[in-house]
Amino acid sequence: MNTRLLKIIGLIAIPLIILSISSSWIFEWMWLSELGYTEIFWTLKGTQIILVLLSFLVAAVYFIFNFRFLAGQLQYANLSASPLQGSNINIGSDFVLKRIRQFFTLGALVFALFFALSFYLRWDESLRFISSMPVGEADPLFGKDVGFYMFRLPFWDMIQGSLVSVSFITTALLALAYIFSGLLMVKSPTSFDARSSVLNHLKVNIAIWLLFLAWGFWLARYKLVLNTGGLVYGATYTDVAIHLPALWILFVLTLLIAVVMLVGYKLKANKIVPIAAGLILIVLVVGRGLLPGMVQQFQVVPNELELETPYLESNIEMTRLAYNLHTIREIDYQAEDTLGIADIRNNQDAVDNIRLWDPRLLINTYKQLQEIRSYYEFYNVDNDRYTVDGKVTQMMLAAREIARELPSQSDTWQNRHMQYTHGFGMVMSPVTEANSQGEPNMIVRNIPPAADSPELEVENPAIYYGENSSGYYIVNTELDELHYPDGNENVYINYDGTGGIQFSSYFRKLLFAWELGDINILLTDDILPESRLQIWRSVQERVNRITPFLTLDRDPYLVMQDGRLFWIQDAYTTSSSFPYSQPYNNRFNYIRNSVKIVIDAYNGSVDYYMIDEEDPVLEVYRSIFPDLFKPASEIPAGLEEHFRYPQDLFEVQLEIFNRYHMTRPQVFYNQEDLWERPNEKYGGRQVIMEPYYVLARLPGEEKLEFMLISPLTPENRDNMISWIAAKSDPGSYGELVVYRLPKERLIYGPAQIDARIDQDPEISRQIALWDQRGSRVIRGNLMVIPIEDSFLYVEPVFLLAEGVDIPQLQRVIVSIGDNISMQPTIEQAIFDIFGQSDEFVLPGVEPIAADSLTGIQLPEQAVSTITARQLEEIQTLWSDMRSALEDGNWTRYGELLAELDELINNL
Repeated sequence: MNTRLLKIIGLIAIPLIILSISSSWIFEWMWLSELGYTEIFWTLKGTQIILVLLSFLVAAVYFIFNFRFLAGQLQYANLSASPLQGSNINIGSDFVLKRIRQFFTLGALVFALFFALSFYLRWDESLRFISSMPVGEADPLFGKDVGFYMFRLPFWDMIQGSLVSVSFITTALLALAYIFSGLLMVKSPTSFDARSSVLNHLKVNIAIWLLFLAWGFWLARYKLVLNTGGLVYGATYTDVAIHLPALWILFVLTLLIAVVMLVGYKLKANKIVPIAAGLILIVLVVGRGLLPGMVQQFQVVPNELELETPYLESNIEMTRLAYNLHTIREIDYQAEDTLGIADIRNNQDAVDNIRLWDPRLLINTYKQLQEIRSYYEFYNVDNDRYTVDGKVTQMMLAAREIARELPSQSDTWQNRHMQYTHGFGMVMSPVTEANSQGEPNMIVRNIPPAADSPELEVENPAIYYGENSSGYYIVNTELDELHYPDGNENVYINYDGTGGIQFSSYFRKLLFAWELGDINILLTDDILPESRLQIWRSVQERVNRITPFLTLDRDPYLVMQDGRLFWIQDAYTTSSSFPYSQPYNNRFNYIRNSVKIVIDAYNGSVDYYMIDEEDPVLEVYRSIFPDLFKPASEIPAGLEEHFRYPQDLFEVQLEIFNRYHMTRPQVFYNQEDLWERPNEKYGGRQVIMEPYYVLARLPGEEKLEFMLISPLTPENRDNMISWIAAKSDPGSYGELVVYRLPKERLIYGPAQIDARIDQDPEISRQIALWDQRGSRVIRGNLMVIPIEDSFLYVEPVFLLAEGVDIPQLQRVIVSIGDNISMQPTIEQAIFDIFGQSDEFVLPGVEPIAADSLTGIQLPEQAVSTITARQLEEIQTLWSDMRSALEDGNWTRYGELLAELDELINNL
């Protein structure tokens, strides 16, 4: 290929590359500018440019100096003494040397560019390093602040690793070039025949490589607290007794060789270098290979608990700190088998709020009954609570979003990008209610949204930004957008919000067409200057584009506040460099839910609110991006009441806590009290129970709270050993409470309750009967609810007719103590259990004549003094009680029972 052709290719390729990069950056800047986050753009891009330029400059100087020096030495090449002997190349000619120098310079620049580009994506380590700050906790081994490991060590490790690689590759290339040019002949490991300039050149480069290698041994000492190879994560006995001294020795010996080479000794006459090199090899083989294994096998294994106890303590303490487990409040809970009707009455509000609907099934019901049109879709069901008629009620809700794929007959370019632009409204239903058909009682439903309560009316139901809004859309164009169907007609609108980048000029139109790879943007006549391009509308994609350094919870959830729709996305700050902390699935070993992100479903605005300002990782990012995070005091009124403890974080903490609830080293070492999440029966098979949101009252506390809960069982056992809750309400958000259960007696776990349900003859007969009639029975989440000093178990039973994917709530199974009942409602199941119990009869009561008061018992001394009016009042109350029971109105039943109790006691 001739030089002219190369120049032509370069003249075409380079501008295209520059155009591609610059247009992408301009497009990203426009998008972030529309959101008000240009600070992030300039900070990240500026950091990336500086990293690339600095690393390119350092590498280019290093490569060019070495390769040009090599080119200068090639004039003395002796091919007759090289592997290339017999070649006709005249390396010593001026023409060849000139071309070699040009080639080496170009090669140096190319190598430097590749080296520099490797730093392009390392902005996070660099920014954390620049803005690093102390955490206030010291590591147990070296006493250094944890901030050194989280913010500074990763950066130094990145730099050291890069420099070692570059210096080693350069030295190897130089040595090969000198050997193949005949300028270096290796006679033995300690004897070389070469010009002094060649030897000095190699000597300096080897010394540079050794200096970087010595630096690596120095840093490796600190990385022992992040070691994964011992009994627990972090430095253990063998690491401290053997590996740490070995690293010290390696550091000193490597530094010694480097210094010896740099002070000017001749490489071929030097005796210290081979001796030191031999010692390094011995230390590597013995100190880092053989000896640790021998010490571990013959000293540690026979005395492991005694020798490893200090390191077990460090691992336990630091792991609990890193996952915020040290804040868990632990309470001994007796879980007595004494739950009585009085306890139920005293906790009637908690019983009334026991969740029946299972989101895994409810999504199908919503899809079948409320998607209404094929271009709408429900993707997920969310849990939240709302105040309706002055009462806090747990709800399940889902957003009616625009479908990712339109029906084939409607899938045109204009429809896909300009007309079918947004979803519409939502559906909401209480978790405790079903209608007469066993379907959810949807108190927000239909198109346009119809709400049963003024507090739930949606003023602007259009959803332009959602969970699965992929692709790009162009709004406020000549074409009207489909707003919602209205009978046989459709209602159309034009977007008048602030979401999206305005077209405003032909340049922007050209840029958008280039970036999106769609020439139709240029060809259509429907785009106006005030039209807006909406892209990256998915909540998680949107947030990731703005703040790629945050880890996101998998479930953003919809919130309706003051008639507007918002999405709330939980975000985590994480680190994988917290000393002695056990990693979670090799992903991180430190996590905090420090940020709540609020996304407007109509305008697409994204706001970041801090809920844990003591998080050191968040503090670092606040220093990097001072205008990004807003204080909790600026959270819009009412939104904080919808914050919930995130399920992903809860599951991470459960996974770690199941082991690290053991704080005594001996117990931890024996792993004698490992816990795990329980199994439950779902869809005819055993699955791991997911934590679930409930509105309940914790034992000993006064008010109902929205919380995320999970029972826990011993490893490979089904009995319940503890019960954990994470609070979500303002004022107590983030509090974790664990109720430890007695170990000396059986407390039924979910799988055992499921087994007892399967073994109940009446229940199993009824379920088998339904299964044989073309229907399928699915049992939902088994709720384990603490009531006073006991547990109440509730499991809904759904019926799924063949060919119709609409689960219907058919029955509710309640288990109290050793009693199980399956009835149409919780109230009826409870009555069925207690109706046959002595507890349901008032103490000291004897029966009177059956024809006088059927079913009522009065004290013996009261019979002779009772009046006809009193008898009539008692009979009326009793009749009303029976009616309330038949209607399943347990609240009314309890009120009437209390009145009857008071009336009888006054006789």
